[in-house]
Amino acid sequence: MEDKKLDEKESLIIITEMIKNARTNLRAKINCNTLLIWGYTTVIISFLVWFLKKNSYISWSSLLWLLIPLICIPTTLYLHSKDKTKITSYIDKSIFNITILFALVCTTTALSTIIVDFPILFIEQLLISMMIVIVGALINYKPIIWGGITGIIAAHILLFIPDMVSQIPIFAATFILSIIIPGHIFKKSTSSHV
Repeated sequence: MEDKKLDEKESLIIITEMIKNARTNLRAKINCNTLLIWGYTTVIISFLVWFLKKNSYISWSSLLWLLIPLICIPTTLYLHSKDKTKITSYIDKSIFNITILFALVCTTTALSTIIVDFPILFIEQLLISMMIVIVGALINYKPIIWGGITGIIAAHILLFIPDMVSQIPIFAATFILSIIIPGHIFKKSTSSHV
């Protein structure tokens, strides 16, 4: 690669373009849609599990929770592979790795309830909300940060509801408040930049 001397104007143009590309790449291409896919999938599966448990149709309906990572992890990987941007920023890589890490931790934590009984919805909501706060901080976007904080607070409310079946609708509603609504605000803000 050859070094080329740039004047002030050329340097400013390149810096401005890099900032614009980082914002539009980060916001528009992967992260917003990934948030929404995880949010909507979790809400739909949550209400499906709640309905089946509430009406006692299927005794093994808890296994349907496994559909969340089975749907969302491949979709996240697919969306990441569709990104044809030449430059991937450190923040882009960090968010992708954080998303996959939290997805795997949440999945293995949920699987451990087969062996040990513990308040899984509280732990899952807490972990996911922490991830949302971290992602929001990385991209410096306050609605995402506040969505994650809302999720952390709501996770603690789950501890006061003794029956897990009764916790499920609150768990789902928390995803609407902490992921889906901030995700749509995020998506709307990015469409004006792209």
